[in-house]
Amino acid sequence: MNISVGMIIFSTINFLIFYLIMKKFFFEKTLAVIDERKMEVESSFKKASDEEARAELLKSKYEEDIKRFNNEGMQLVESYKEKADRIYSEIVEESNKEAVNIKEKAIKEIERERAIANKEMKQEIIELSMELAEKTLEREIDSNRHKELIDEFIAKVGI
Repeated sequence: MNISVGMIIFSTINFLIFYLIMKKFFFEKTLAVIDERKMEVESSFKKASDEEARAELLKSKYEEDIKRFNNEGMQLVESYKEKADRIYSEIVEESNKEAVNIKEKAIKEIERERAIANKEMKQEIIELSMELAEKTLEREIDSNRHKELIDEFIAKVGI
């Protein structure tokens, strides 16, 4: 192996010329492409970071909305429960009033029936008394006068 100085100088000059040509025509474009790609990557990372921050913001907003909706749902359920309790109380109260009214009507009906029965009983007593008096006296007496006497007797006795 022979190393020739001329060959080293020629190769070095060749390399320098090649380097200058590459620098003149290709290095700037290649560096521009590399810089552009670097900017795209950085832009993508920034977008991803921004999207992640936005997603976190949306997530926290949705979680707050869910909590609010749960609270509103619970309030709505509680409201309907209170309304149902109120309606139940009104129905029970109305039923109690109706029961009292029915009881009062029944009492009045009983009193009316009792009064009718007492009147019929008095009438029966009067008729029996008249028959008894007729048989005892064996004659017919004035029925109006006889009824008056019996009414007085019943009033004194308290029937």
